[in-house]
Amino acid sequence: WLALTDLVRDNSGDIERLFQRLDDWRNQHPEHPAARRLPSKVLALRDLRGREIRHVAVFLPEGGPLAGVADAIKQGMRAHHLNEVNDGASGSRLSFIDSTEGDLDALYREARNRGAQAVIGPLDKDLVSRLEQREQVPLPTLALNYGTAAHNQAEGLFQYGLSAENEARQVARRGRVDGLRRAAVMVPDTDWGRRVGEAFRDTWLANGGEITRTERYNPGRPATESTRRAVSSPRPDMLFLLALPEYARQVPPTLDYYPASELPVYATSHLYEGRPQPRLDKDLDGVRFVDIPWQIPDAAVGGEDALPFLDSYHQLREESDPSLFRLMAMGVDAYELTRRLPQFQAIPGSELFGATGTLNVADDGRIQRQLPWARFSDGVPQPVIAPIRLDNALP
Repeated sequence: WLALTDLVRDNSGDIERLFQRLDDWRNQHPEHPAARRLPSKVLALRDLRGREIRHVAVFLPEGGPLAGVADAIKQGMRAHHLNEVNDGASGSRLSFIDSTEGDLDALYREARNRGAQAVIGPLDKDLVSRLEQREQVPLPTLALNYGTAAHNQAEGLFQYGLSAENEARQVARRGRVDGLRRAAVMVPDTDWGRRVGEAFRDTWLANGGEITRTERYNPGRPATESTRRAVSSPRPDMLFLLALPEYARQVPPTLDYYPASELPVYATSHLYEGRPQPRLDKDLDGVRFVDIPWQIPDAAVGGEDALPFLDSYHQLREESDPSLFRLMAMGVDAYELTRRLPQFQAIPGSELFGATGTLNVADDGRIQRQLPWARFSDGVPQPVIAPIRLDNALP
């Protein structure tokens, strides 16, 4: 059963190759009950034969403020595609089209002219917001951001990204599952901080929690006074922290000083630079946070060898700037998700165990990420055992 599960889970979207491997599995296990009658989800994949995605157009900007982000995503996508081809898979052809000008109709015309069957992109949030207001998109599309509407209404449009709001909602659900009720919130006094703070607050309140205080801090000033105000009366049961590493490292020592050293701190991935730095991160000891499997392999899957897309992981980890590694992992998963779009459309409940989390599709086509948890101990992220999928069952 485990071999069959791994085989189906690792399905890359190449249905013919999948069934060749299934035939090999059945020959190896002829007496297995599934060899005589394959599970219904596997049988449903037969109907997708001939619908494989063989050519993908990628809308990414070559100029403007998002060019650096786009380049990191592109690097991850290209490296993974090349590894897949070298591994003997047929892969999907990639056609990169500059989206700097933002003319969506022209971009789709170019994609059709090149023979693309699906699209990855755009990356710009405003362009995604414009797409999600349409009745449908010209080609099945995996946007690399989330629009601003409450729901995506465009048929054929999927949305995926490394959303900090998504992480904040997961932190809120986990805090409530852990039995905590009164939360203080520390977020930067920026547009980004406001959006992420609201995502945490809305989920926390929806699950019966109470917010004792929201502290919007200045990232350019010391954390001492903001931390003191955040945990002052009424006393919270936990602190939700959205902060970059340099600021985040100041918060636990400040809690020790006031004293509030026993107060649980829950955070998003943004406080971790992505490489072990025990001397610097010792000040974060005890802080719980979520991150992508590729950043915390020991906590996520028990070690690097169990990670998805291992060849691509090793190549990109060795070659990349750690600050861009999450974006490269996003490029890997964007490629894998797009190849599986027919599967996601045809088989509700399909998911991908990817570089950036366990990914599944909500009813409106927005991709949700379920992330592993880690806790700093001696300055190094260590595993945190989460209630299996229980936190994901909360609203």
